[in-house]
Order: sequence, then C-alpha cells, then structure tokens
Amino acid sequence: MTQVKICGITNLRDAEKALEFGADILGFNFYRQSPRYIDPTRAQAILEQLPGGSFGAALFVNEGPETVRQVLRFGKVGKPARRFGWLQFHGDEDAAYCRGWEVKVIKAFRLQDRRSLEGMLDFPADLYLLDSWSPGYGGSGAPFPWEWLEDVPADRIILSGGLSTENVVQAIRRVRPYGVDVCSSVEARPGVKDHAKLKEFIVAAKRA
Repeated sequence: MTQVKICGITNLRDAEKALEFGADILGFNFYRQSPRYIDPTRAQAILEQLPGGSFGAALFVNEGPETVRQVLRFGKVGKPARRFGWLQFHGDEDAAYCRGWEVKVIKAFRLQDRRSLEGMLDFPADLYLLDSWSPGYGGSGAPFPWEWLEDVPADRIILSGGLSTENVVQAIRRVRPYGVDVCSSVEARPGVKDHAKLKEFIVAAKRA
C-alpha cells in the first residue's frame, strides 16, 4: 500500500488527525524561511503527545550538520520512543553530506526536466522525493509531467508536486511510487490543515 507523507505539521491537532486518518509519515519543517517552519522545542512538545513510533520526518534546507543532530536529539523523547525516523534534505546537500546519519534519509529533487533525474539513483539516500521545480526551495504547488518517471524505479520514490484529492489516485496508478507527499492542497492556510481535505486525500491515496 502506498505510504502517505503529510508535510508542514505545525500543531498537535493536525498531527493527531493525520495519524488518525492513516498517514504514515509526518513532516516537520525546520527551514526558517518557510511559512511552515516549526521551532524544534515546539516539534518536541508535539511528539511527546503522540503515540510512540518513528513516523516523523525532519526537513532541512542547507543546514549545518550539528543543528540537524540537535533536532534529532530533541526527537528522542518518551517511552516508547517518539522520534524522527527520517531526515529530509530539500536543498543543495551533496552526497557526502547525506551519508552517515543514524536515521533514514529522504533526498528531495526539484525537477525542471528529465535531466534533473540524472545521477539520482547513485545518490546515497533511502528514498528520493520528487517535486516540481520552483524558485527558492519550496514547492510550486503544480505537478510535473509524470511521464518523466517512466524509466525510474518507483519503489524508492516519494511523489510530490501539486498532488491533491483530485489527482492523487491517477498519480499513484500511473507512477506506482513508494509514497506520496502533500502539503498545501490539504491546508486551510499555510501551516494549518483542513481536516476534511486531509482525510479525503489520505483515504483516496490508500484506496488507490
């Protein structure tokens, strides 16, 4: 079954609802320039009130390694452990940067054309998140042409970029990815989820 990642979690209620509806990974954004930025102490407070597990993904953009390690330490709270099981690097991090972390790594690639995929599978990451290109490091909110992925092994792909309840079933059936990632299309406003849209998206993705 396709894994569902809900990105941009900033509050406990959204985290609880996402897990209740069947989300597999919750994304916490530690990129300070993002409208969905969350302070590490706030993220820790949310994790402390959730069930134990390694479903959290900590997102960084060109961050210093020690800052990343500090956030990982914040994530090791509670018994059973509530922690970040994933690091998501969404900037210009190179292969050397992505090696040697104690948790699994998701490396994001922002696609301008097919050539953006060159060398991806040689990159040291457990999963590759594929998003549409946009200026800066945020998503564009629009899908890229899924036919670009026809020759790409899908079992290590998290598909992102303009996914919504209206197109997620088509996307999953076309690409057959390991997982899908959504943020803005299930929001009431940046950083706050619309729980009806959130449920609709997760249910549709799981049924696909």
